[in-house]
Amino acid sequence: MKKYAMLDSQALAGADFGVEKKILEEAGIECAIGECRTTEEMVRLAADADAIGLCYVDMNGKLMDSLKKCKLLVRYGIGYDSINVPEATARGIAVCNLPDYCQPDVATHAFAMILDCCRKITLQDRLMRGGKYLTTYGYRIHRLSTLKMGFAGFGAIAKTLARYMKPYQMDMLAFDPYLPEEVFAQNGVRQAGFEELLAQADIISVHSPYTPETHHMFCKASFAKMKDGAIIVNTARGPIICLDDLAEALKNGKLAAAGLDTMEGEPNVPPGHPIFACESAILTPHCAFNSAEAELEQHQKVAKSVIEFLGGNIPYNCVNKKQLQK
Repeated sequence: MKKYAMLDSQALAGADFGVEKKILEEAGIECAIGECRTTEEMVRLAADADAIGLCYVDMNGKLMDSLKKCKLLVRYGIGYDSINVPEATARGIAVCNLPDYCQPDVATHAFAMILDCCRKITLQDRLMRGGKYLTTYGYRIHRLSTLKMGFAGFGAIAKTLARYMKPYQMDMLAFDPYLPEEVFAQNGVRQAGFEELLAQADIISVHSPYTPETHHMFCKASFAKMKDGAIIVNTARGPIICLDDLAEALKNGKLAAAGLDTMEGEPNVPPGHPIFACESAILTPHCAFNSAEAELEQHQKVAKSVIEFLGGNIPYNCVNKKQLQK
């Protein structure tokens, strides 16, 4: 019997792993759901597994060598930077992610953060709870129709967000060097270079994948090129924004506000980090993906990927498909 093992189910506290367990076992595949925190626990659970699922496990070559039967790794999410894909490919291991399971949910979260920052909802709520009734406190706010909306990365989530924002009649521009020119016009945005994005956008929503090239894509140097009083929102990956530099830009007033669902160093950002003292920073715990519908879809898509691969086919969501087929 083939076996599937999920290594770190504790990373998705409260999730119903019975969904994939039922689907896989009905397909004749053993399913083991673990809460592994050490390499030894992972090897004990999954040494005989043909397919392995993970959230935040650092899946490096050394660990792969300890999981000798594994031929498929499935990341419970869109990003897969926790998996060393070249090392997996060198070992003939397929790597799958879930590129399309929570697009409307993340786009909605980003949109909510943008509206919150633009209208100072959370900031005013904090003031009210502290006994302060100050209608014009803090940075100046503007009608959405007067603002330029920028996207750093223009994949599926950013495209969805652009559709959500279209009725607000904002001028929208996007930076993404990997897309053909026609994609931008088809989605109602202007194509822009990175420098143009920084100089023109009043709001920037980050949707780039995390790669060595995008590490600290937003830092002191890039903040200096942004408009005074601009807003930045990140629902992508934390290290795309230098957290220290962002806190400083908010503190000195260069940026008006920030909405962060992901932060550099999460989930272990020190409680004393300056970002927590920034009153115009809205912080959520990497939960933009979350909805009842997305959760069900997440588990179903993992199971489908495993069944398809163990059935002899390479799934559509295999990120190293071309390399494996060479």
